[in-house]
Amino acid sequence: MARLASKSRKHRQRWFGVALVFLAFIAFSTGCAASSKADRVLPVAEQGIIDLRGWSWNDGGVVPLNGKWKFDWLLASNGANGRFQYEETTLEVPGTWGNLMTGKGTKLDDQGYGVYRLSVLHEKQRDMIAIRLPNISTAYELSIDGNVVLARGQVSEGAERTIPYQLPATVYFTADNTRTELELIVANYDHRHGGIRTAIILGNADQVQRLQTRQEAQELIILGCLIMIGFYHLGLYILRRKEVANIMFAMLCLFVGMRMGLIGEGFIVQWLEFLNWNTATCLEYIAFVMSGWAGFAYFQAMYPREIKRMWFKVSTVVAAVLIVVVLVFQPLHFTSWIIAFQSYIILFSLKVLAGLIVSAHRRREGAWLALIGFAGLVLTIVNDMLFYNGWFTSVDLVPFGLLFLIVMNSFIISLRFSVTYEKAENMSAELIELNNTLEERIAERTEELQRSYATLADAKTELERVEHSRAQLVSNISHDLRTPITLLKGYLEALRDNVISEPAQRDKTIKLMSAKVEGLNSLIQDLFELSVLEARKVELALEDIPLIGWKERLTEQYAIELQGKEIEFDCLISGETSALARIKIDVRRMDRVFANLIYNAVRYTPAGGRIRITMRSESRNESVEVLVTDNGSGIDPDDLPFLFDRFFRKDKTRQQSSAGSGLGLAIAKEIVELHGGRIDAYNSTDGGSVFRIVLPASANDFPSS
Repeated sequence: MARLASKSRKHRQRWFGVALVFLAFIAFSTGCAASSKADRVLPVAEQGIIDLRGWSWNDGGVVPLNGKWKFDWLLASNGANGRFQYEETTLEVPGTWGNLMTGKGTKLDDQGYGVYRLSVLHEKQRDMIAIRLPNISTAYELSIDGNVVLARGQVSEGAERTIPYQLPATVYFTADNTRTELELIVANYDHRHGGIRTAIILGNADQVQRLQTRQEAQELIILGCLIMIGFYHLGLYILRRKEVANIMFAMLCLFVGMRMGLIGEGFIVQWLEFLNWNTATCLEYIAFVMSGWAGFAYFQAMYPREIKRMWFKVSTVVAAVLIVVVLVFQPLHFTSWIIAFQSYIILFSLKVLAGLIVSAHRRREGAWLALIGFAGLVLTIVNDMLFYNGWFTSVDLVPFGLLFLIVMNSFIISLRFSVTYEKAENMSAELIELNNTLEERIAERTEELQRSYATLADAKTELERVEHSRAQLVSNISHDLRTPITLLKGYLEALRDNVISEPAQRDKTIKLMSAKVEGLNSLIQDLFELSVLEARKVELALEDIPLIGWKERLTEQYAIELQGKEIEFDCLISGETSALARIKIDVRRMDRVFANLIYNAVRYTPAGGRIRITMRSESRNESVEVLVTDNGSGIDPDDLPFLFDRFFRKDKTRQQSSAGSGLGLAIAKEIVELHGGRIDAYNSTDGGSVFRIVLPASANDFPSS
């Protein structure tokens, strides 16, 4: 399965590479075609005259009327006779007023009134000639040889009578003479930029008509693609509401399409004739802001780990503020604040780029495709900002950038569908395999259930034993506390009532009471220590000591004392390699273990008996075994299972004088287990009892051969 999945991924990557090469080839071919057109030497206007007499319309095609036009700039009106005062000069075309200076060095304002004049020298033309006019800010009137042939909006020297309107247009006329005079009056009091932003094109009627058709078709195709893809993702969101990214991508496509329909060829303005220029401009800026907001929201929904939701909230607030500005202020004002709108788009675009770079580094699904597509879109956004600010002569490319992003997004969708289908195929194969082995799995599961039932039965038995032990524990504690307390109470009452009046007898009684109190103290201390050990709240002070050193310590502690009790004691190490072994133990707590074991052995070993400690290391299990043996009376076989329980005593009479608290062996067991070892007991075949302790040896005791 893994091999097939790997082959499938490689197959997808190969086809993706082919697709990218294909797109690059198209872009390269388009660039070559454009460069071949650009290699032509085009005529340029000088001092208001452009000479086209040597230009071949059939070979050279259309001509942009670029260069220096004659230009009359309205300075002020003469109050005495009501006439207006103009500065007669030249001006570069294309270019916006605020970024240009006249031939006389005058810096122009973007709001004002100007008259462009150009004399076109050409051969007599049998066919009609056409002029293609772009969007000119924001009202203009074109005259050819003194006749007004086209007007957009209403031009006037004053702002009050000027009515803005922007749409490209084509004018057709005959050129019977060899000189054609063009006069273009432009007025702008409503937009941040006035003047002619892009080139005016001149050519024969067929050429200009083809140019216009090509531009309109290109814009309609892209607009149609944006609308269709927008509604497609809207449908995806309706079918699956959890995928918020779909509605955001739909809004991105629709708002970019809306802005595209309001500028350029202005299809929406032509379609909705009731839209005036002010309303269309407001809608254009709102669509600009909303497309940025929707794009950021789309990528935030796609990559929420890399682009935090906090940034989406910030983006929403800023977008809302910008839209309120558009709705409240006049176009002249909010278009002059274009830097705020562009900064919003640029800043959040950079945030998306950073998030996509991190996503690609983390190998998120489709992140590289999204990064490539969005990088292309950002480049077109920068191009359009330079173009609309008048800093760069170009065309509106954002729709093309978005179309490129859509292509990348389609690759992401295809990739996801492919991965989904692959997972479905793998799951289908696993289901088939599961069905084929179902009987075996059922048998295995039945066996597991039977083992579980057995475990539950054992647990039930253990719980019953624990409950019995608990009841026994309570009974034992009550007995072991009540007996000395009753005795102490009796002694105290006897002392109080002067039943014991002789000084010697009183001293003896007080000593007995002191012994009982010490016994109670010892019992309480043992109970506390046992509870702490069982809760595993003890931190061991482990020391790495040699086995021979431990042997000497035990010999020193017990040899002399046991000899005084007429009991033979020895501690030895068995085996040649055992003498070199080391062990990690808490020495103080292990002393407590051996004190319990040895004094228990002393209790049941008569004078003349023997107690022996034998130590040996086992290389196979990497452990150390310690045996404490005696030749006393041994342990009742019925008592062996309960030997390490709390309050268990071999002495069934439970007289305090004949046995300890019954907690010593339980404490010893907890200490040994806390060391990672185990302890058990059995009777020797030679008589007497054997307590066996197995502890893990130090890691460096058994080097590999």
